[in-house]
Amino acid sequence: MRRRSGSARSRSAVAGQGPDGPVLIGGSVLLMAIVVARQAHAFRDNARLLATVDRTVEELRDARDQLAAQAEQDALTGLGNRRLLRQRMDEMAGTPPERLHLALIDLDDFKLVNDRLGHNVGDELLRAVAQRLTAVAQRATTVAGSTVVRLGGDEFAVLVDAPAAEADALVAAIAEALQVPLAAGDVELMVRASIGLTDAVAHAKPEREPVGARELLRRADVAMYAAKDRGKHRTARFSPELDQVAAEDAGLGADLRRAVDAGELHMVYQPIVELPAGRTVAVEALVRWRHPLRGAVPPSVFIPVAERTGLIVPLGAWILRTACEQAVRLPAPLTVSVNVSARQLREPDFIASVRRILDETGVDVARLSVEVTETAVFDDELALASVRALRAMGLRIALDDFGTGHSSLGLLRICPVDVLKVDKSFVDEICADGPPAVITTALLQIARGLRLDAVAEGVETPDQAERLHALGYRYAQGYLFSRPLPAADLERLVADPVTV
Repeated sequence: MRRRSGSARSRSAVAGQGPDGPVLIGGSVLLMAIVVARQAHAFRDNARLLATVDRTVEELRDARDQLAAQAEQDALTGLGNRRLLRQRMDEMAGTPPERLHLALIDLDDFKLVNDRLGHNVGDELLRAVAQRLTAVAQRATTVAGSTVVRLGGDEFAVLVDAPAAEADALVAAIAEALQVPLAAGDVELMVRASIGLTDAVAHAKPEREPVGARELLRRADVAMYAAKDRGKHRTARFSPELDQVAAEDAGLGADLRRAVDAGELHMVYQPIVELPAGRTVAVEALVRWRHPLRGAVPPSVFIPVAERTGLIVPLGAWILRTACEQAVRLPAPLTVSVNVSARQLREPDFIASVRRILDETGVDVARLSVEVTETAVFDDELALASVRALRAMGLRIALDDFGTGHSSLGLLRICPVDVLKVDKSFVDEICADGPPAVITTALLQIARGLRLDAVAEGVETPDQAERLHALGYRYAQGYLFSRPLPAADLERLVADPVTV
């Protein structure tokens, strides 16, 4: 038994050293090497794959962050956009409502830049405005935090966390900074803006809870339009009264829109007479409204509503057409004067509308004049361009309420004018020695020097008429001669002049 066992071990050892032994051993080693090499290659592939996956994930993350940033950025100016503004508002939801302020900035007459100088210059101007707004906000170091965004078009907004006084100061600094000329391409442009400012205090609630983002934007928008209604280039802070005005405007505006088609409006005409005989030489067309429930609504009430709601555009077209139809029926050489508002003058198709009405009514342009106020055309290139176009069409231009604006004399250098209508506030005190009488005399001398006609408005007493005539005034208008009359009564007045 022991011998067989030893013999078996010998045979086993000899077998490993036999002629096939090295081959078997080498094959085993080679197989193991191949397996190890494959595993190593697989590890390298896996490592490369994992690195590729990591890079892809990082690139996707970067792309996501870039898209998110782009989604919150205005492509033209590099400022934040409306989406970023809402995000900031949400982040500042815990800010005390009396410290959270939003300013809405609308560039006045920006369309004129695009129309006259091209959209490339307009884009350059928007970028320059964005840089200036950012610089002003950064200089306001006492403001705890501010976000400047472009909402779209020519509208910008600034969200600030600051006391009311500092927010007001920031807005004032913005308004002042925008008055300094800005470089837009190869030109320098003067920019003005209407700015609405609001806080987040919930005025309608006894508790001082902040209002939401949507309401904050609405309030700032209401305040901004209030600034525009006050003559543009101004700043207005939101108050509950502005909402009340807006609600009243909406109701009265709806009635006024219906009144144009319902025949509730009618025209009256106030004579402009020659001194001293009182002979009627022209009439001023004035609109009146008799509401079925309210009764007579004064022009001082419904005209401002029409201005604020934009209804002055269709209303003004109706007035012009009616006045032209009346001018055709009046005996020569009487002329009809029609008031045109600043809102109408800024309408892009205003001049085309006037041409259409003149053509359709067949009125002689020599029988028609247009009255504009100083505030309507002062520092308003679009309105001034419309006035010049009217003058080029052959219409006479009368500057109404002359002497009451801070731009009166300078305006005469750039605005085509045929008639100066001296404001009633000067005529009221014409019989007393003092500044009004001196100013009234000086205005007449200016009119004579520029070869313009001068009309004294608001003449109510014979003494005023006599004094004006003694000073050299040839034309006057007021209740002394006649109140505004229906068209049917004009013929009688022309035949029977009022003698002073």
